[in-house]
Amino acid sequence: MNLFKSSILSLIVFTYLFGVDIKGDPKSWSENHFLGFDLIGDSNFQTGDISSVFAELDNDNLYFRITFDDMFSRYNKKDLFEDQYISARILINERDITIIDQLIDISLISKSNNSYEFLRTPKYNLIEFKFECPSNIDKKDLSFRVQIINQEQVIDEYVAYGNNDYRGGNAAFIHHGNQGLTYSEVFYGQEPLESSGFDEILEIHQATGIPGNFHLSGTLMPAAEWHNPEFNDWLSSGVNDGYVAMMTSALGQHMMPFVTNDMNNWSVSIETDMVEYMYGYSPKVAWVPERVWLSPGVYPDAGVIDWIGDNWHEHGVEAVVLDDYIHCPGADNKKIHYMNNDDGINLRIIPIDNDFVGMMHYDADAAKNHISSTGQYGITVYGTDWEVAAEMNEHHETSFLDNYENVIWFCYDNFPAVNIWKLDAALYNSDFNGSGIDVQNGTYGLLGGTDGYGGGNNSWYTNWAAAGSHSDFHDPQWNYGTVWNDAYNNLMSAPNNSLSQLGWYTLMINLHETGWHDGGEIAGWEHRYSSHIKNANVYAEAARWANGDFTESTAAFFSDIDHDGGEELVIHNDRTFFVFEGIGGKANWIFYKDGFGNAYSVVGSDVAYYPETDGDFNESSNNHVAALSDVSPNQQNSIYDIVINQSIGDTVSATLSQYGVSKTIELHTGDNYLDVTYNFYGDTGYIKSGWTPDLLDLIWSGKSHLQRVWGPYGSYCGQRNSASGATAALILGSGGASFNGEFEGTLVKGDEIYGPGIFNVYLYAGYTSDPYDENLVHIAELDELASGLVDEIGPRLISALQVSPNTIHLYFSDNLDAESAENIQGYYIDGLEAGVEVESASLIYGRKVSLKLNQDSFGSQITVMGVWDSSGNGIDPEFNTVSIDPLLITPHLVGSFNEWTPENHDYDLIMNDNGIWELTTTLAAGDYEYKVIESDEFNENDWPYVNQSFSLEEDGEVTFLANCGFYTGVRNYDEFVTHTNPVIVGNFLDDIDMGEDWTPTNTMGMMSDNGDGVFSWQTLLPQGEWEYKVVLNQNFDQDTFGNGGNFFVTSDGQSPITFNYDFIQNSTWAYIEVLECTPSGDVNGDDNVDILDVVSMVAVVLGNSEPITCADYNDDGSIDVLDIVNVVSLILGS
Repeated sequence: MNLFKSSILSLIVFTYLFGVDIKGDPKSWSENHFLGFDLIGDSNFQTGDISSVFAELDNDNLYFRITFDDMFSRYNKKDLFEDQYISARILINERDITIIDQLIDISLISKSNNSYEFLRTPKYNLIEFKFECPSNIDKKDLSFRVQIINQEQVIDEYVAYGNNDYRGGNAAFIHHGNQGLTYSEVFYGQEPLESSGFDEILEIHQATGIPGNFHLSGTLMPAAEWHNPEFNDWLSSGVNDGYVAMMTSALGQHMMPFVTNDMNNWSVSIETDMVEYMYGYSPKVAWVPERVWLSPGVYPDAGVIDWIGDNWHEHGVEAVVLDDYIHCPGADNKKIHYMNNDDGINLRIIPIDNDFVGMMHYDADAAKNHISSTGQYGITVYGTDWEVAAEMNEHHETSFLDNYENVIWFCYDNFPAVNIWKLDAALYNSDFNGSGIDVQNGTYGLLGGTDGYGGGNNSWYTNWAAAGSHSDFHDPQWNYGTVWNDAYNNLMSAPNNSLSQLGWYTLMINLHETGWHDGGEIAGWEHRYSSHIKNANVYAEAARWANGDFTESTAAFFSDIDHDGGEELVIHNDRTFFVFEGIGGKANWIFYKDGFGNAYSVVGSDVAYYPETDGDFNESSNNHVAALSDVSPNQQNSIYDIVINQSIGDTVSATLSQYGVSKTIELHTGDNYLDVTYNFYGDTGYIKSGWTPDLLDLIWSGKSHLQRVWGPYGSYCGQRNSASGATAALILGSGGASFNGEFEGTLVKGDEIYGPGIFNVYLYAGYTSDPYDENLVHIAELDELASGLVDEIGPRLISALQVSPNTIHLYFSDNLDAESAENIQGYYIDGLEAGVEVESASLIYGRKVSLKLNQDSFGSQITVMGVWDSSGNGIDPEFNTVSIDPLLITPHLVGSFNEWTPENHDYDLIMNDNGIWELTTTLAAGDYEYKVIESDEFNENDWPYVNQSFSLEEDGEVTFLANCGFYTGVRNYDEFVTHTNPVIVGNFLDDIDMGEDWTPTNTMGMMSDNGDGVFSWQTLLPQGEWEYKVVLNQNFDQDTFGNGGNFFVTSDGQSPITFNYDFIQNSTWAYIEVLECTPSGDVNGDDNVDILDVVSMVAVVLGNSEPITCADYNDDGSIDVLDIVNVVSLILGS
């Protein structure tokens, strides 16, 4: 047996030594070769600082390695030795006998002679030597002296002895990433991106292969999966490649001791499962949120409910990370200890070495020396927020990242003398085993130390728990402590299904950083979390509905479902469950169940951070956009009047109304959709809806399962979850609404629709089968619904306004059929003088009709008959008669010419025959400014925003034209005024030698009045696509496109383009004048091919006429004699 062991040992030694050579690779050396560390920072020069030394004997050769700390600059990839007079004196003695004494020029990359050879590898800060030496020398009998010499001065020196049993240094690096479930810059940094962000830390670990211990909180993992899934993939790849170890914690990073044991167990269990799901890693080490470790009955104990020592091991966690001087006083902070307890729980305690953390940030050399000082039996642990070394937020533009990278490269260069550990592996290294310790209560120093969370016996928590919730309307108001306890008890009594689980997510994530303070007060962002804890109650009640606990299968009722002290509208049937908030009259939560025991949330995302509101409002971030949110007119934040029309039965309905909008919602037993009829009272309404199909899956899978739902010709729009089939969509069909755009927030993708007046849509929530088309957007179930949704609602006459003695404006709820609307036989006006009748009717803006009377007269009432909407529905006979209102104040000019007196009517506008308000007046020479005003006081009914100006060099007439928008008398920001003809500007004027592009004062593109209120301008553009727009008054003060956009036109390079601007409707368009050469050779367009065409062609060739496209008879791109010859031959019949 002894012989066997000896043979095996000899084989191992021989095999290993066979691999020793000067290869330029630190990994070819063993820790058995390690002689020792030199102190970093003790060099007297800018380069040449020794960090570690290795040696090994192999027969007649001695191999020697020196690692430097500053041979190579990785920042600019520069060899710092190459231009130095730097050498190494290596003196090796066997007892008192010198066996090697060499002075070697180490500015060289390599050298070989009869006595030695060496190889310098700058990228590893490495130099390796091979010396010939006598045989039968024992390394233990040797001493080693190294002197680094620059310009004959010793700048660093190190002495080592072969009989010392050095085993190097050990360290571990922990990065804790914790942000809310929302978009965050932390993954890739803030400007400048190359010097900040979590990615910088991952990159250095990936580049070196040095393992790091990483934690992303249960809020940040889903945020990454939604916004930056490739970052999660990167971590997962790092796990597979061996340089990433993942840690776990409590899902929402709540302060664990202040909540119940059930809540803590759930949170640790979910996050641990999520880490394994996201990264394929089973974590054994946990980060305690804010390292808050407290015990009931032991100071600081105010507010403490749970001792959290028993919340880990059952979830596979073997150790937690805490602070050395706070939680482990008197214990060795370079050991991994055992938690003393009377409950038989085997939990290890890994202390953060806070001195080492400070060195890492502020003194890289000290950090390196600290690592090298640990020896074989110690491990120093760096642990703090990932943002610190990543130079994010308040740590931005410090030296922390540079120092961190510097130390990691030191660890890499000095392998295997330096060993960096995954904590999971360190737990099983008996060299690091500490002792049993009593964990002291407290948190890290900045947060209160031994006086607890916030200091003063956990003052942060107690102050927060007693504070009134910003979203509570009870009397007396509930505080946050009451709110979370109420939600917890509600969830505990709810059936355990997917919807109640979402309630747990909502509760625990909104307890994020429980009670955090800023400047002595509860932080504003903390209020935004805490104010939404209550929303967990909605999921608890929906879970009861999904479980079949409701008596009525179909019902509409008011209930304080979120326990905030105010009632919401709940409307449900046997398949769907809708909750409408009075704020915005919108569906904040929508659920459905499939009949197989499964239930899904498809609208509502209370786990996503609310960056803007403490209430249940929509946000511009789009993190929270409820379904059926009325964004224009913007009533999202208004309180709606809600009336339940039918509360029980197979059909239930309710009407929600606010100024300018009402919607009647109707739900039938067995349907997966809400039938919604909108009325915007003659205006066009815009509606946003945010979708979260299968919210629980979105938390775990991000967008990976989302499928766009899009009907043929835009007949429906929404989102589907491919994993579950959960679908949320708006069915538009032919109900009168149209798609307007998409948007996205965190865990939300949404659609905006619009419609004029009265229209009908279906709000769908339910399962759908897989898409069937090649683009994977068409859904059979939604096709069927869309085909059955037809606009059957006739247009309504909303109002009538007599804007001038012979003009009446009618306003309808829907876009009209032009032919029926302009038929004057359909209008019956009471109150007109005898002989006065409608002379003409013009359709404007799709749903406004301008009636012109044959004489001046004032009507009192009008009835409309025989008018249809664009879907062919006749006017609603119950809404076809209205009184004719007089225009109370005539639009007029106010400006420097009447001393800006709003009630002065010396400059009243008069409606001309084209329906445009017009004034021609004579003014003296001078400079003028003006606006249009539609009232007799400055009450925001004047426009445009910027005063318009002009100058007269001499007395003269000025004509003003005004478009008072859709509604005359009320400013709607769709009004325009001009005192000059409109001008076309664009990106082509310079190309056609007509002045500078996009210059409103360039009048080369001035349009001509066609006499009907439409202005035109024609030109020939080079081939290609061009941008343009119409400007008024030779300035950009009035945007005729909207939102600063431009129009596009494509030119063939041969056909003239006519630009048109309809001033009364603010409508711009362009068309190409295509010249048809029919018959072929008819150059002058008189339908004959004769000598006159030849004359025209000759004039072109001689330069006496502008080029004519049809003159290029042979279509070779040029007009020349060959074209003339061809046409002559055609005429002669040859």
